[in-house]
Amino acid sequence: MECTRWTCSKSGTDEDLLANVQLLQNQLRRTEKNLQTVEKELSSTNEHYGHCFAEATDFALEDFVQPNYNSQGFSNPKKNCGKTSDQDFQRKPKSYSVSTTSDKTVEENERLQEQNASLTSQNHYLKNRVETMNFELMQSKTKISYLESTLGTHLVSVPKLKEQILNLEAEVSAQDKILKDAEDRLDQNRKTALERENMLQRYQKGYKNLKMELIERSKQGKRAEQQRNEALLNVKELTRAFKKYKAEITEKLEKVKAEELVLGKHLINCEKEKEKLNEKCISYRKDLNILEEQLRQLKEENSSTKEEIKTLEAKNTEITSMLSRSDQKIIKLESELSEKENVLKEQNALISENAELRALTAQQHNHLKLCHQEIENSREELNILETIISQLSSSTSEELKWHHFKHQLLSSSTKEVISESCGESSKPLIADLSIKLSMKEAEIQKPRANLTICTGAEHLSNDNEGQENSRLCGLETEPVKLIRSQGERRKCQQLELISKQFEKMRRRFQKEIEELRTKLTKADDENSSLKSSMAQRTSQFQIIQEDLLKKASKTSSLEKEMRKKSSQLSELEEQLEEKTIAYSTAAARNAELEQELMEKSRRIHELEATISEEHKKINSAFENAKLVHLEQHKEMKKQIELLQTQLEQKHQQFIEQEKIISVLQQEVIHKQLHYIESLDGLLIGSREVQQLESALKVCKEEVVMYLSQSQENKEVFENQLKDRSEELHYLQKEIKKKDQNIQDTSEQTTLLQTLLHHQQMLQQETIRNGELEDNQIKLEQQVSTLEKELQNQKACAADELRKVEEKLRFAAQEADLNGQKVDELNCTIRQIKLEMDQCKNELIDMEKEVVQLQQDGENKTVQINQLDITLEEARSELNKKANEASGIARCITECTVLSGGEAHCYHGANN
Repeated sequence: MECTRWTCSKSGTDEDLLANVQLLQNQLRRTEKNLQTVEKELSSTNEHYGHCFAEATDFALEDFVQPNYNSQGFSNPKKNCGKTSDQDFQRKPKSYSVSTTSDKTVEENERLQEQNASLTSQNHYLKNRVETMNFELMQSKTKISYLESTLGTHLVSVPKLKEQILNLEAEVSAQDKILKDAEDRLDQNRKTALERENMLQRYQKGYKNLKMELIERSKQGKRAEQQRNEALLNVKELTRAFKKYKAEITEKLEKVKAEELVLGKHLINCEKEKEKLNEKCISYRKDLNILEEQLRQLKEENSSTKEEIKTLEAKNTEITSMLSRSDQKIIKLESELSEKENVLKEQNALISENAELRALTAQQHNHLKLCHQEIENSREELNILETIISQLSSSTSEELKWHHFKHQLLSSSTKEVISESCGESSKPLIADLSIKLSMKEAEIQKPRANLTICTGAEHLSNDNEGQENSRLCGLETEPVKLIRSQGERRKCQQLELISKQFEKMRRRFQKEIEELRTKLTKADDENSSLKSSMAQRTSQFQIIQEDLLKKASKTSSLEKEMRKKSSQLSELEEQLEEKTIAYSTAAARNAELEQELMEKSRRIHELEATISEEHKKINSAFENAKLVHLEQHKEMKKQIELLQTQLEQKHQQFIEQEKIISVLQQEVIHKQLHYIESLDGLLIGSREVQQLESALKVCKEEVVMYLSQSQENKEVFENQLKDRSEELHYLQKEIKKKDQNIQDTSEQTTLLQTLLHHQQMLQQETIRNGELEDNQIKLEQQVSTLEKELQNQKACAADELRKVEEKLRFAAQEADLNGQKVDELNCTIRQIKLEMDQCKNELIDMEKEVVQLQQDGENKTVQINQLDITLEEARSELNKKANEASGIARCITECTVLSGGEAHCYHGANN
């Protein structure tokens, strides 16, 4: 009654727990819906009013996120549960271990309810915050409308407002990131809540299974005690009736002892298997430690990568300083080359290159995000592995139960084999009796064969005598014809020979007749001995019949008792069938659990393989990223050095070209002056010639000479002018080339400007990387806190597992004791059944032997009567044959006398 009340109360508490869990799930779904609506509203407000959100929103990160309330709420009750369960386990005895587990589950459910209440309060707090945010958004809208009205008057403050808008957009992006982090945390908390719910359901299922098993064990123990009491009473009654079979029972006990030794060996094997399973558990724990060490190594590698990034940042700063120096030089060049128009094309090319660089940086960021996601996935897989290993540790106890059940089945099967061997031990007795009966039938068949031989010999003698009589009659009918001719004499001689042969045959027959007479005397003696033995056996059969009547009375009484005991045995068999069904279901469950264990072990191996592959991929990705990053830095350094060298070379070339241009300009000026002076001299000479023509007519010849010389000088001068013009064209070409070189230098300066812009972008990216690293540090701190909480939860779970394992050990010990009791009772019941079956078989064999003996006696009496009849017939036939033989002898003597008289007559006639 107490057990039933306890089970009812526990079932009620379990139903309450399930209802509470469902309520918690509904509340979590509602909070998810509310958060989704708030996110939608925030996204809409950010799209419409993101430009003026700076003046309206001044919220900190702490207003949106309350850190780790779920994790703390779940971790603290676990610790408290572990402490209370330890105290309860120390206070209460071993027999009430199941009640302590139920109390623990109730306390855990109450704490979960409290935590859910705190979660609901926090959700209400978040809702209030969202409402305040909406109210402040409305205020910001009003302020925005006011500002839009005042925009026309305050156009001067537009750049400031743009800067504020940019700042607000940055803040909005930061807040979006914070919201995303909060959403991720919410998802993580939901996942942890679902995992906890699953763990609760598993514990509840295990608790229900334990309850059912304990109730079944208690029922089985009570049934076993009742059966034991009934069996003891039956044994007391049966010991009085079966004292004659003590020797057989002792032999069976020896066999049972031998089986017990075998069972002891099986138990030793089971203990060895337990040790092997413990070793497997130790190996799994070592694998877990190895995986944790691998995680630590990955963290160390992450820290080393961060240090490398810092070194790269230092190098970037050095490069920026170098670039700042180069910027100063480039500014000087830009002041000289600012008037050129090809800058737009170069700027477009630089914009395309900038876009490509941004795409590369975006790819690098995506690669970093993928790496972080892979690390988080590996951590989640580690958590899954830890849960699987905890399940494996719980399943090992079930394997022990299954091995114990196997042991019981083996013992029951061996005992059934012994019963069958005991049933087969009565078969040699039946074989001996059948051999004796066959010997007796062979002894009876021997005189029959002798009689048949005698009758066959008499028939042969009768046939021979008939033939001889017919021949003798033929001789007697014709006595006169023998005398008449010599041919007949030959016939008489032949008849004499025949008569001699008949005498030989007669002698042989006489000998045979004497032998048959001796055989008949022997047969008479045997018959008399058989009659005497039959008389003795009839007397023995009468005694046996009297004993059988007494035994039949006893068997009737025993049959009544056997009917009662058979009814009891039928009840016991029904109970045994129920137990066998229960054991078969347990065996099927054990088989299913073994299959699940095999599948889980396969999954664990697959997960380990995937984890190893992912680790390899992550390591290879890190190494590739490092190599790519180093190669990019090296290439950038090389490009910067090349550009610097090119700048210096071109600057030197530019200075040299300026010097050459200045020298050429001076030479051109000097040549132009000399040419002008020569022209002036020629003009002056022509004027003097014109003036002196009138005066110097006399000197015409000299003038002609002078004119020819002047013409020659003109030709030479013209040639010189042509050369000078060619030189000028050459110089113009060189100037054009230098202009092109200057354009190239301007292009290079634009490239350097783009590089400077790119470096500025890199500096901004380094700043962003620093921010991302700060965020990573924060995330790592959160991960470390979560890992600490996980370690605490692991410790609590390990304590709970130890307690559950201890409880399972106690339950297994109790089950072993109950199983031993059940085995003992089954052994006694089977021995009783075997003894009853042996008694039944012996009674049936005795009845069969009595019936067979009666049938044999009747058959032997019939055979004796038949033998008497056959003996009388054989005697009459022998007398007949003796008379016939004496008649034949008389006829032969008469024939001999007649043949002698005829021979005398024949000799007298011849004389």
